[in-house]
Amino acid sequence: MRKIKYAVVGLGRMGRGHIDEINAVAKDKFELVAVCDNAPDRLENLPASWGTDYKKYSSLDELLKDDNVEMVNIATRHLDHVPMGIKVLEAGKIALVEKPVACNVVEMKKLLDCGDAHPGKLYVRHNRRFEPEFNKVKELMNSGIIGEVHYIKIHRSCYFCRRNDWMTMPEFYGGLLSNWGPHIIDHGLQLLDSPVVDLWADVRRVISIGEGDDLFKIILKGANGRLVDVEVTGANAMPGREVEIIGTRGVIVQEAGKRIHVRAVEPSIEYKDLKPHPENPPFQYGNFDERLSFFDADYDPAFTSMSDTWKHIYASVVDGVPYPIKKEEMMEIVRVTEEAFRKSGFAPMQQFLSKE
Repeated sequence: MRKIKYAVVGLGRMGRGHIDEINAVAKDKFELVAVCDNAPDRLENLPASWGTDYKKYSSLDELLKDDNVEMVNIATRHLDHVPMGIKVLEAGKIALVEKPVACNVVEMKKLLDCGDAHPGKLYVRHNRRFEPEFNKVKELMNSGIIGEVHYIKIHRSCYFCRRNDWMTMPEFYGGLLSNWGPHIIDHGLQLLDSPVVDLWADVRRVISIGEGDDLFKIILKGANGRLVDVEVTGANAMPGREVEIIGTRGVIVQEAGKRIHVRAVEPSIEYKDLKPHPENPPFQYGNFDERLSFFDADYDPAFTSMSDTWKHIYASVVDGVPYPIKKEEMMEIVRVTEEAFRKSGFAPMQQFLSKE
């Protein structure tokens, strides 16, 4: 099996995570040949588990001269992602870009256009697309078990943290919407399964030390009539359910963690063709002409991992299998993120809105 020879640019928490993840799940498919960081201390005392047979560079320009490097994983600060991605592509190498891929639609278009000029070279690391819980929930929803889907709520909590690193600073395109937003917006768009026709958003800072947001809510309305309510916060000390999907015959619930539960009307029951009564009803609440019975079921996600990202990239690069995340989906994630900042009027991030 041939290995993809890769480098990582940016040896912070995320860049180191790339290497550790590959070593854990795809070491037979990828070979680390170079690392790069402009901070000298980040190039010292590197983990022994990475081995020693790789080069160290202090700039991307130096690294791109290395003919041994086939793929460059970009795990730097957010503002660098698009310029570095374009540099990597123009050097004829594969660019794997961390999220947020771009700060606005105009930037994203530049990156995608460059990707079109270098086919098969651009990948994004929306690794939560491969979350087993998400994919099981999506499978159950599409099975029809809860009937026609009308309302989807996705709620993620980054617990309660007065975060104070650069990712909370607007000047670096920091904040929860730019950082966690791409993951959960991607989930929302996948479950919406329809073009977005309307969007409402509120973005705010609650307890973050930096001026970036740590709580946002986005409501998406699809052309198919579905509503997706996305809420992510870093200021919730008691998180609860992560997903609720409401349909005409029941509900799918994913608790915090992995537990997925369905409560739905028994499949054997057909709804009666009834009309409402205009006269005074009996004293009990509800429907007095029909009695429904329900079933409850628990489901376990398939044994997969977010780390499957690397398997999909390998299959695309080596075997030509289409990458599951399409370029139109990449763009829509960025567009929705930007529109949420625009609609909310969250002042610190207005500087990043597209300017034609």
